[in-house]
Amino acid sequence: MKRFLTVFLVATLCSVACAEDVVKLGMLGYMGSSEESFQKGLDVFRNNISLEKLQEYPHSYPFIRSLVERRREVHFYNSLMTMLMNLRSGRVDEVILPESTGYYVMKMNSRYYGESYTSIFNLRLSFGFLEGNEKLRDEFNAVISAMKEDGTLKALEDEYVHNPDHKIRSHTPERFKGAETITVAVTGDMPPLDMFAGDGEPAGYSTAILTEIGKRLHKNIRFSNTDAGGRAQALTSGRADVLFWCKTAENAPANHEMPEDVSALFSENPKGIIISEPYYSWNREMVLKMKTSSGFLF
Repeated sequence: MKRFLTVFLVATLCSVACAEDVVKLGMLGYMGSSEESFQKGLDVFRNNISLEKLQEYPHSYPFIRSLVERRREVHFYNSLMTMLMNLRSGRVDEVILPESTGYYVMKMNSRYYGESYTSIFNLRLSFGFLEGNEKLRDEFNAVISAMKEDGTLKALEDEYVHNPDHKIRSHTPERFKGAETITVAVTGDMPPLDMFAGDGEPAGYSTAILTEIGKRLHKNIRFSNTDAGGRAQALTSGRADVLFWCKTAENAPANHEMPEDVSALFSENPKGIIISEPYYSWNREMVLKMKTSSGFLF
């Protein structure tokens, strides 16, 4: 009996120790990558980076070091609300978001705390279209380039992303009689970039950009509330013509500190999807935890 109890105790302690070495990480699901492929890529990255190599990435070092020291078990979610509910219930230990979204969430609920760090994913926001719709994609690209050149993109970014006191309002795109109508799938899962205002209507930085694009193209923009998990189906079924697209940069700047191994975290664009030029990218991300949890990430 004593031997049985000893073996049982050792096994129990071992299982507890092993459990403590794994951090459950919540993420909004990326189109073009499954939870399984993302987990595989993250494990490959973790197993192939040495502590010595970490010194090459001083600004990203704290988070990359934490990836090496404690394995992340990735959990994809189809909505921000569901992911935060799972954080509150303890089903995940932390969630990762763009820094601006993390600040927005903390502003709305004081129970969260966050740590920011230099992005290792180098993510960009673009618009996604169905293959065969290159004409519309090119029209969007032309307007995005013009908005970059005349300062409109920067002005909207300052207003919506960098001004924490900005009053969020919904957008009513200008209507053009007899013009083509473009339906855009909106999830509202990345405030203040992609969100819904208090009246339930689409709002935020991305929708402000689309309102301006519609005005410049003299096309009617119609927003369609869509669950994140159904975005691709909305596009392929014809229920939407455009959706917001998030992916890693194909050609990271030479001075970017993202390890090349991180590219394994993301697969190529799903077949049949074409992407516009990026209209926004972020260089900092935030890991959110509950204030009731023990200790900080770094």
